Amino acid sequence: MSSLSTFDLFNVKGRVAVVTGGSSGIGLMISKGLVTNGAKVYLLALPSDPIAEIVQDLNILGRDTGGSAEGFPCDLSCKDSINTLARKITSKERSLDMLISNAGIRRDPPQACNVLTAPLDELQASMWSIDQKDWEDTFRVNTTAHYFLSVAFLPLLAAAADQPTSDGGKGQDEGRGVIVITSSCASMHNATNVDLTSYATSKAATDHLVKLLAAKYNRFYVRVVGINPGFVPSNMNPVGAAGNIFSSLFDKVPAKRAGASQDIAGTVLYLVSKAGSYVDGVSLCVDGGRILLANGQE
Repeated sequence: MSSLSTFDLFNVKGRVAVVTGGSSGIGLMISKGLVTNGAKVYLLALPSDPIAEIVQDLNILGRDTGGSAEGFPCDLSCKDSINTLARKITSKERSLDMLISNAGIRRDPPQACNVLTAPLDELQASMWSIDQKDWEDTFRVNTTAHYFLSVAFLPLLAAAADQPTSDGGKGQDEGRGVIVITSSCASMHNATNVDLTSYATSKAATDHLVKLLAAKYNRFYVRVVGINPGFVPSNMNPVGAAGNIFSSLFDKVPAKRAGASQDIAGTVLYLVSKAGSYVDGVSLCVDGGRILLANGQE
């Protein structure tokens, strides 16, 4: 009989992960959760991010559990950079238990307005003010990068899923060989008080990408799942900071709070471990119930 202890179900000790956008916000929460529980994390971030300092902190965090971290700078908007990164990690690892494809950007119109109340001319001016390249950059990072990352790391992920286990099974039975893609609950809403159109559209595309990739990789049982976080502290959403454009919406979330590290890390630990090994091709909304709000009523 299979063990139902939490240690066996959610155990990620000794597993290998790649986490993109791992130096801040949701990516850092995920990295901390994995390292704290004994995983080895390859943290990817922009060259301008404090990668060395973050990695040092993560290695201290993992001392008692055997968790560790190593950092790499990478421009995820560039296919060649992704390929170079995958080659580096392939030279170090024979398999990859999990790819946490988390990095994302948001580009708002420079001429802001309240889209729910602005007069027609003001709304048009605001929407027209966004640069076309901002749309292109948003999709390049928020959607296209997930695709190329999954393709680049597919052989390592398939090797993890096919890896023999001590009980005669395969790695896939323990949840190994999984891609977790970070989307957003913004993909599920029709309106907010600000114009998130390019961001929300890219995230809606990402939600469908989860299904497309899962269908392509199912023969190797490389699982592809998504998470759709709500209000979670990050550079993109400075919860508690003065002037936060979302501050008026926090109290409308049924949970009456922003998301915390345990909410994100706990969800990911479920999806990448034996506990979530039967979950594939779906996205989990982690937003404190915000999705329950009627569209357009925010």
